Amino acid sequence: MHTDKNILKKLLNDNLTSDERDRLNEGVPFSSVLEKQWTSAPDCATHDNADSQRIWSEIKGEVWDRKESTRFFFYKIYSIAASVLLILGIGALTWLWMSKPQDATMFIVYSGIQNIKSLQLPDGSTVQLGPGSKLIYPSEFEGHEREVQLEGQAFFDVHKDARHPFVVKTKDMKVTALGTAFEIYSYNLNNNVEAILLNGKIKINAQVNQSKAELILQPNEKLTYSRDTHKMIVEAVDASKYSDWRKQGILSFENEKLSMIIPRLEQWYGRKIMCEKDIANQYRFTFKVRDESLERILYILNSSSPVKYTKVGEDFELYVKK
Repeated sequence: MHTDKNILKKLLNDNLTSDERDRLNEGVPFSSVLEKQWTSAPDCATHDNADSQRIWSEIKGEVWDRKESTRFFFYKIYSIAASVLLILGIGALTWLWMSKPQDATMFIVYSGIQNIKSLQLPDGSTVQLGPGSKLIYPSEFEGHEREVQLEGQAFFDVHKDARHPFVVKTKDMKVTALGTAFEIYSYNLNNNVEAILLNGKIKINAQVNQSKAELILQPNEKLTYSRDTHKMIVEAVDASKYSDWRKQGILSFENEKLSMIIPRLEQWYGRKIMCEKDIANQYRFTFKVRDESLERILYILNSSSPVKYTKVGEDFELYVKK
């Protein structure tokens, strides 16, 4: 069989030896062509010798035509299969692209020093950012929860949607609400994180003493979480007074400890106020901040109490003169 293939190759290239040509003469293709030549030959043939050159040409043509026909058929089948695979591949990629959840665009909103920023979220909830705060939220809420991320101070008035809880994540806590109004105070540089509930209910999850803790806050309650001790303390307050800043664009303090006042003044003015913990927890003040300078506020505290202040570079230090 291998020898026959070599003879055919030589035949196609006109390289047959006389012995190989004799062997091929005995083959079926040659006999078939020869019979056609004999049958079609005219009676007036001038000689009996067959035109061997023409016979070889026809044999090669017949063999070559079969080879080209097979090759064309193969390429045709291959082309159809490739086209089908290409269509299936494009269809599969399109389906995967359409079925894959597309990530929503994330918005990052900053408020500046002595500035309050108001915005509406995609679900209709409203947010008021305190000074020096940052809120991250998506262009559309997808999935089971409506989640936002907060660094700083913000008041949330949440649109009711029982099937999709509203979640605020901070560095230390996760606050979950269905439909309610509450404030969160969570600046990264401050030791305490606070949550104050105006109405409704919120669920707070935090890490307490190396274990996860969950707590439900009621209206007019304030939760304070200490980053130092990892403890949560709940106390009764007038929540509306904590939120005066969002309604009037001012800071309002009523019989509040310096430990609560100082961090808010720092964020409002963007300046550092140093004070010993014992002094900050001992003295309470009632006042409002509108457009006064920080030094003017500290001068009023200095004039109305034993608490004095001194300027240290661009910052301030509070102390009690002994």
